[in-house]
This record gives sequence, structure tokens and C-alpha cells, in this order.
Amino acid sequence: MQKSLVQITLMAMFCCVFSNLSFADEKKKLDASVYDGWKSIDRGTVISNNGEFVSYVIKPQKGDTYLYLYNVKSGKLDSIPRGKSPVFSQSNQFIAFRVSPQADSIRSLKLKKTKKDKMPKDSLFIRNLANGETKVVADLNKWSTPKKGGDWLAYVLEKEVKKKEEPKDTAKVEAEKAEKEETKKEEKKTKSDKKKKEFKSKGKPLVFYRPSNKDSLYLEKVKSYTLSEDGSAAYVIQSVGDTTEVSKVLRFNPQTFTVDTLFKEIGKIEKIASAYNGQQCAFYFSGDTAKTKVYRLYHYGPKMKSPALIVDTLHAALPSEWSARTKGSLRFSKNGERLFFEAGKRPFEEPKDTLTSDEKTHVDVWNWKDMDIQPMQKKNLRQEKDPTYDCVYHIKKKQLVQLADKDLKSIEVLEKGNSNIAIGRDSQPYRWARTYSGRWSSDIYRVDVTNGERILLISDQSGEADISENGKWGVYYKPQDGQYYSVNIKNGDTKLISKGANVAFADELNDMPNEARAYGIEGFSADGKFVIVYDRYDIWKLDLTGKTNAVCLTNGEGRKSTTEYRCVKLDKEEDYIDLNSRLLLETFNDVNKQAGFSYLNGQRISEIMMGDYRVYTPSKAKDAETMVWRKSTYEKYPEVRVCNGDLNDSKVISNTNPQQKDYIWGDIQLVDWVASDGLKHQGLLITPENMDPNKKYPMISYFYERNSDNLHGYRSPAPSRSTVNWNFYASNGYVIFVPDIFYRDGDPGLCAYEAIVSGCLAMVDRFSFIDRENMGIQGQSWGGYQVAYLVTRTNMFKAGMAGAPVSNMTSAYGGIRWGSGMSRQFQYEKTQSRIGGTLWEKTNKYIENSPVFFAPQVETPLLMMHNDNDGAVPWYQGIEYFMALRRLEKPVWMLVYNDEEHNLTRRANSKDLSIRMMQFFNHYLKGESIPVWMHDGVPAVKKGKELGYDLIE
Repeated sequence: MQKSLVQITLMAMFCCVFSNLSFADEKKKLDASVYDGWKSIDRGTVISNNGEFVSYVIKPQKGDTYLYLYNVKSGKLDSIPRGKSPVFSQSNQFIAFRVSPQADSIRSLKLKKTKKDKMPKDSLFIRNLANGETKVVADLNKWSTPKKGGDWLAYVLEKEVKKKEEPKDTAKVEAEKAEKEETKKEEKKTKSDKKKKEFKSKGKPLVFYRPSNKDSLYLEKVKSYTLSEDGSAAYVIQSVGDTTEVSKVLRFNPQTFTVDTLFKEIGKIEKIASAYNGQQCAFYFSGDTAKTKVYRLYHYGPKMKSPALIVDTLHAALPSEWSARTKGSLRFSKNGERLFFEAGKRPFEEPKDTLTSDEKTHVDVWNWKDMDIQPMQKKNLRQEKDPTYDCVYHIKKKQLVQLADKDLKSIEVLEKGNSNIAIGRDSQPYRWARTYSGRWSSDIYRVDVTNGERILLISDQSGEADISENGKWGVYYKPQDGQYYSVNIKNGDTKLISKGANVAFADELNDMPNEARAYGIEGFSADGKFVIVYDRYDIWKLDLTGKTNAVCLTNGEGRKSTTEYRCVKLDKEEDYIDLNSRLLLETFNDVNKQAGFSYLNGQRISEIMMGDYRVYTPSKAKDAETMVWRKSTYEKYPEVRVCNGDLNDSKVISNTNPQQKDYIWGDIQLVDWVASDGLKHQGLLITPENMDPNKKYPMISYFYERNSDNLHGYRSPAPSRSTVNWNFYASNGYVIFVPDIFYRDGDPGLCAYEAIVSGCLAMVDRFSFIDRENMGIQGQSWGGYQVAYLVTRTNMFKAGMAGAPVSNMTSAYGGIRWGSGMSRQFQYEKTQSRIGGTLWEKTNKYIENSPVFFAPQVETPLLMMHNDNDGAVPWYQGIEYFMALRRLEKPVWMLVYNDEEHNLTRRANSKDLSIRMMQFFNHYLKGESIPVWMHDGVPAVKKGKELGYDLIE
């Protein structure tokens, strides 16, 4: 029966609507267009001291940020476009933050090659938390608030504020005109005289501002300033003058919003420091007119009419050729009794260079006796060329003591400088050997702050060490026997303090031919009697006197349940651990990967929460129980949560990526298998969330060492710096397998083969949706090496991508890590490469683990990335492998991003790598068309003009 036109029309409309509804419900694949807009919560979520307000910043990968201000009591959430870097005042009266110009506007100006000084600047927003009023300060340079007190702030502007012109007085105008005429006459008279160069101050305007009553003080030509931590004062350096620089030191009084001039002299002032309570300041001054200046150190304190010179260009307590140096730090002890500064060789004018470049000798002399090899010397050249050393000035005694010198360069003061004891570390005796040993040892000294005397406490210490804040005890871990020791700082007595513990404090999973590190020292007890340390799972207290056995505070519950317990420090200012109070613990089960929190009260553990998620360390308000914290799963971003002391009763206050619901994501599961090494391994399997179990999906195995602990970590879709993005590939129809790898000395490549190949075979046997015929592998750095090795041992992978691989351990062994200037020998003998001996001791092992020697066995198409500014793995390692495979006519490509590092740093390059890597895998694992860059290449003459992304049909 023929249908009427109306029926046909209605059916067509119904089908169209149904089709649109189905399409609207269908999720999209992630593609490159999502990168820029995918957001994250910026570091530095802050909470007011009274716990009433929380602020956080959400930033996209590219574009403008949003700052959010949340009222905990009312639940109101405000947002400020382009806001960032929020800080609450210590008085809870205001919040201040930067607001940046629009990112698109900045980009447009950059395209026009606008000069930096002409670019728009940030603004400062200061919001009164009581009434919501907001003051906006344009043209901001920088700003700060006192750390521990005060209801005010200081900000610096980029340029002087123009004063409003007053109505002109006719008589005054005529007088000014006559004065100008007179000036011209004087200029003609002195035309033959040499004109003095006008001094131009580099200072900028500084404003002190109190939001509660809008008090304001404007100061011109400010060179630098410092605020006392308690907010009771600020000190300012002004640089003024017409033909000659005149420097001033001003003291700002926030009570009256006035300044007093403490010092005014012709010359230059550098660096100024305030005591904690604002009653003292110190600064460097030089009256020298020469370009190279020698500075004197001045001090100002209570009851002083003006600052006093305390360290002249010569001082009896310093070597004759030394002076105080501005390049070092300048700070008071917290109690204000000491002033710490640095001194070194007096600067002098370098003789004028009379040789041209081609008349000079340019040579590096490598001497086998050098403590550091030449590349390391070059990396440290600035520091070594003109070193400075810690000194202290005892203010009441008017006594200067030199604490450090060329033999003892590193000094650590205790109790914020209040202690009579400091700790010095000397690595000089061990520097020559560390280029190959991998041991960063030092001798630890007790330094008397009152007279500079030194006593050796610990020799050849390479393990963890800590000093109690009161300066009474030192604690160190000895890798040779895996035990903790204490040292009495006063008399040097050493005691074994971990006795009685039936567990190892050394890393139980260490699989490198090197000393195992300890699980760590948490801190010292408030009563000064114990140190708190960790084993793999539990928390221990060790008697510093060594008289009693170690006590497990968590009663071994961690080891019984394979759960790690770790202390959470809610008060960042607390120096000690109060064992008599309830302690918050972060928990993690290393078998099922669940995480959460517990309380430790005495030796009793009470669980707060534990589940299939990852938790992030909470932050607590200083004067309230309010806390902010975050937790994530693989599918859920770690949003900001607020609670009033009860972590189980938290409210989510952020919504970072609401668009995620529109895209296909990935599902993740923890998997295990017994590998061919006979050990049980764990790994992660990521699958598309819309996966059809009856279909076949290509699988890429990504690996480094061990990744299974990251089961519940969230990963944003982002351009690749070097590795496959798990979510991105899952969204595009791939399965990702991430196996854990265990290693034996001398067999890193074979161990990778045993874990990865057996894991892949276990997955395809277990899950029918994995396409056995279309598997690939990908890794970067150490993972890249393992890819390069695997393709010499098996043809089971249809494609491989290796980022920055070592291909020849025999040539890499003698190379340099250009990023640090270190020899590469240590990493092959002692650390990640795990050979366990020198090239001449274990020659065969170096060859067996070098892919380049087995290049003829490679049948797997290989894509490499190795950048020409790689400071970790020399890019000639990639060249060696590429040239070998090319010579053998194997399908191989190498991407070399110019002037790029080990992992890509430029976003455009990351996007390019993401496109090329997916095109490579799509071609070999999905059978898609080959792109031009793979088929024909991109000739040098077309570089920058053509990218070769187009697919050849």
C-alpha cells in the first residue's frame, strides 16, 4: 500500500530527530582540538587562617586562567577571569591576586613584534573579604604581604604615576619662562665645559596599602624593599639623585603609615634584610665611583640613631683579601641576635682585554687528577669562579665569625639561626670518585657558631642524615648495614638506635647494583627523645640515646596488611612531631593500590577512609579545623574538597573539566601474571570505555620500570612530550598495557624482555578483545632503550617507538651527561643501566645489552625521537642506531627536534610528536594510510614549509 506524502514526511522527521538524539548522546573521540582547553588546578590552593575562605586557580593548557574564591560558610563561589597567585592576608581581612592580560591579546602583540616594555602588564586585585570591595591596581610589577602578621601589603608599579596637573598661575608661567631663558644663556657660557652625565634611577614606585581603611603611602624610585615576617615594619631602598646616585634607607611604620629616613649617602645600596620583629635591618653600601664596587655591611637596631658600619672593606676576622659580598644571602636569626651574610674575595676591576678573539688560546685541559671533570667544572663555573662563604655577626658582642671556607663550603644553621651549633658538609674527599661510583658522600662536621670551631661527627656519609632543630642530636642511615645511628652533637658519641627492629629500613625493592636508600626520616619528637623513621610499611620511633629498642608505632599493622603508613604534616611551621597528640596518616596498599587516611593515637590506628582512589596531602587552616584536600581516580580529576576536620564529610567545590563527559575515556584495571623470570608481576590495562568485547583492538605496551602504583592517577589529554597519552589512545580505539619490570644485575635488557613479552602474551591469552597480530611498544629514555633492545629479540610487535634510547652501552659508557656535566660511567656500573661493573670488567654484558650490535635481527618498523640538545642521553646514541638500521635497509625514522631537551619543552613540538606518533601506530596497527613524512620524508629544503601529515591514499 502506497504511503501518503504526510506519512512519509512524518517518518522522515521522526528519523531525523531520532538520529540527532542518538548523535547527541554519542561520545566523541579525543583529538588534538581538546588539548588547549583541557584544564588543571594550578599549584597553590590556599585557605585563609580562619578557615572561612578557600581560593584556587584553574588553568587551561593554553589560554586564560580563572581564579575562584569560595566562602566556606555560605557556600558562595566567585570567579575572576585571568586571576592567579592568590594570597590571603594573615589577618583574614583581604585576599590579593594577580590578573593577567588576555592571552589572545598578548599573542597578537607578539605577532606584531611589540617590544617587551610596551606589552600590557598584570594588574593587582585586592578584595576586602568583609564587604567584597575590590581595589584594582594596574601596571603591576610585583607585590608581597608579610608572612606571619599584618593587615597590609606592598606593591611595586612598572612606572611612576602621573600627577594631575593643577590650574596654571600666569605669573608663575612667566617666571618659569624667564628662568628657562636664563638657563639657555648659562648653557651658552659653559658650552665648552664638559657636561655631567645625568643620573637616571632604576627604581620604581612602591605603594604600601591597608585595605581595611584604605590607608596608602606612595614612594618614588624604590630599588628594593623587604617586609618583616611579623608585619610590624618594612625597609626600603630608594635610589635618587640628579647627576650622582644618592641612596636612602627608609623604615616604614604600618601603624602610622609613615616612613623615617635612616640612611642617606652618595653611593649605591644593594640588598636589604629585616629582622623577624622588624626592629633591625641590615644592608650593603658602597660609596665607590668605580664600576666594580666593594661593599660595606651596615646594621641598624633599636635605640640607634642611624645605621652603623659593622663590616668594612677590611676586617680582622676575615682574610686580608676578602670583603662582604652582595651576591650571597643576608638574613637575621629569628631571635635577632645574629646576622648571617657571605664574604669572599674582594672584587677588582678586570684588566682591559687587549687581544682579539683569534689571538687568544681556546683550550680545555683535562687532567686525570681533577676533582671534577671539565664538563662539570663548566657547569659550576659561575659558582667556582667567585665563591662566597657563610659568616655570622654576633650583634650584641659585635663579633664576626667565619663559618665556611673552601674546605667546608656548605653550612646549615639550626633553629632558624638561634642555635649555637651549625652543621657543615665537606664532599671534597669524595669528589674524584663520584664520577664513576655514583656515591655522593660527605664528611659531616659540628660547627660552633660562636667561634667557628669544627668537630668531625660522621665520615663518608652517603645515606640520609638529619639534625634535630635544637642542635642536640644528629641521626644518620648507614647503607652498608641498613641501620640508623645517632650522634650526640655536643660530644660526638655515636649509638646504634635501630636495634630490636626485625625489619629492613632499606628499600626492599632496590634492584640496582648500588646501596639501597632508606625509606626516610620523618622528624624528631617534641620531647627531644626520639626520631621517627619509616620502613617499607610502618612507622618507628627510635631512642636517640640508644638505651631502648626500636618501637613500631603502628604495631606492624602496615606490614601485615601491605599498607604504607606515612605522617601528614598539617602545620607546615611545626618543627617537631607530638607523639602525645593524634596524628593524621596517609595510607597506601601496595598490592591492591587503594589509598586513604587513618589516625594514629598512641599506638592505635583508626581508619578514616580507604578505597579505590588516590589521595593528595591535605592543607589545614592555621586557626581552624577547616581542611582542603583532593582525591582522584583514573576517570575522575582530583577536584578541590573542603571539610571541617572530618575528611569523610567533604564538599567538592571545583569542576575542572565538565566537558570530559562528552568524550570517550578509558577504563583501567590492575592485572598480574607470572613472568618468565618466575616472579609475579603487576601491571595496568587501559581499555576504551565504549569497548565492544566481541571486537579486536590493537594494543600498545608502554613501560619504564614500575607504574602499577599509579592505578588511580588521573591523566589529562595533552600533547606528548615523549610518551603515549593513555587516555588519548584509549579514546581512539587502543588498548594500553603497562607492565612492571624487575631487574637483575647485568641483564637489564633480558629482564625487560622477560617481563614485557610474557606480560603481553598473558594479556592476549586472557582477553580475547586484544588483537594478537597488532601489538606495538613505546617508551622514552630508559623505556626507549628497552624498546630498542626488544626489537632485536622478538618480532611479535608490529611497530615500536623509542624516545631517546641508548643503543650502544660501550660508547655511551664513556660519554657525558651534558645536562649535569657528569660522566655517564656511574649509571652503567651502579644505577639504572644495572650492569654492575666497568666496561673492561664486564665487556660482554655491555655488548649483550647494546641493541646496535644486534641490528641485523630487527624486523620491527621503528620510530625514534632523539633531540639535538638532549642533556641526559647523547643524541649520537639515536644516530648510531638509525644509521645501523638504515644501512641494513630496515624501516626506521628518527625525529630530531632542534635545540630541544630530553623531553620536549615547546608545545608546538609536543603537538607535532603526538600527531606523528599516532600516525605511525595507526598505519602499522590499524592499517591506515601512510603519511607523506613516513613515505617520502620531509627534505631539508622543505623544512618549516611542509609537515608531511597528509595521508597517501
